[in-house]
Amino acid sequence: ILPAAWLGNGDPVWVVAEIALLSLLVIPIVWWIARTIGGVAAGLAAALVAATSASLIGYATFIWNPTVIEPAAAVAFLGAWQAIRTRRAAWWVVAAVGAAVVSQAHVAAGVIVLPLGVAFLFDLRHGPAARRRRILGWGLAGVAIFVATYLPLIVSEMNHNFTETRGIVAYFTQPNYGSSVGPLVRLVFATIRILAWPLTRWPMIDLKPAFLPALAIASVVFVGLAWRFGATTSRKPDGRMQQASPQPSRRQQEAVPSEIERLGVRFIGGLLLLLVVVLGLGLHSVSEVQELPTEQYHVVADPLVLVAVGLIVGGLWRAVPVRGLAAARRLAAAAFVVVLVAWNAGHWPPLTSADGGWPAAQAAATRIEREADGSAVAFVPLFEPKGSDAYSYPLALEGVSTETPEKATIIVVLCDTSWTEDCDGSAEEVWLAQSKLGGLLKIDRFHA
Repeated sequence: ILPAAWLGNGDPVWVVAEIALLSLLVIPIVWWIARTIGGVAAGLAAALVAATSASLIGYATFIWNPTVIEPAAAVAFLGAWQAIRTRRAAWWVVAAVGAAVVSQAHVAAGVIVLPLGVAFLFDLRHGPAARRRRILGWGLAGVAIFVATYLPLIVSEMNHNFTETRGIVAYFTQPNYGSSVGPLVRLVFATIRILAWPLTRWPMIDLKPAFLPALAIASVVFVGLAWRFGATTSRKPDGRMQQASPQPSRRQQEAVPSEIERLGVRFIGGLLLLLVVVLGLGLHSVSEVQELPTEQYHVVADPLVLVAVGLIVGGLWRAVPVRGLAAARRLAAAAFVVVLVAWNAGHWPPLTSADGGWPAAQAAATRIEREADGSAVAFVPLFEPKGSDAYSYPLALEGVSTETPEKATIIVVLCDTSWTEDCDGSAEEVWLAQSKLGGLLKIDRFHA
């Protein structure tokens, strides 16, 4: 996000614009993958569901490092699929670039290297001997690019006694890290959550009321993907069809899965299954609901879920006509897409952020600057982990510097109602009594 921050001279609107533009990459990429696997209907369905996804739209319109995971993951999966489909090993460099961005965006998203590694080994195993050397060469180039993005961290770790590494190890080995539920329950819940999130925005919306719709849609995707897997395994031209029609009709030919389609369904289903198992069993945050948003732990799977939906719809749309079943299947495919689009349209984020967003932060900072009138300002967040950047940052853009409370003339006490009780003045009075800063007079108090 540095290019937008530089061009906009630190204006967050520019950064959000860049994130939104990057997020748009998901739409053509899932169309491309689904189209090359399942045909026109599959590609259009995947693109439409991606374009209307409430979770993708929500992620595309605010500043947070995990918001670039989805477009980067889409690039990585596209590179891997194209390398296998076209047998052009250079696509593995594209996959490596996407994986590097994903891993830098959030440490848990680095799990993408597992499915990509499996896909790479599959490509290497099934390629002729002459092509294997090219695959290895381009694969090593991709690994070099991936490692290069970590060089600043490696240098920093070596100069600071591996502080970050020790912190990561401590996080995963802390006594309260484990889950209290069994592995089967964790897998079931993780499956529901990973499949439902890009299609329903659950559990971030209507946690309890929306559970049944999320469960229903996740179940449809699970069953539909299993059906596509089975259909691409067993549906081949049999002897009876060949005897009855030496020259199968065009519709019959289209209904028979091609080798690319069989491979593609296994590619999408296999990678998605691997991510569900690894994340469901490896990160307890994926198999439980907390007060904090934890979707960043599994959004790396979103492009695969969207492509899977496209493959299910595409399979229904062009299934072999058996009397009235063809029309019924097409009706089911259309109804599924309509339900997804309608549900997501009803859960899009509002055009204006509920807390007022950047304009509200600017207005609060302007009011603080006016009250300070050139005096030194200090911020005291009563919920310390939240910090004070929401108001100190717009002041910094205006050239106003901040000091510690001991050195400042004006002290701004922040009481966040999401994390602190008694923000009616009581919590602020408690801080004042404990601060050992005498002689303070209340200048102003307002809701920001």
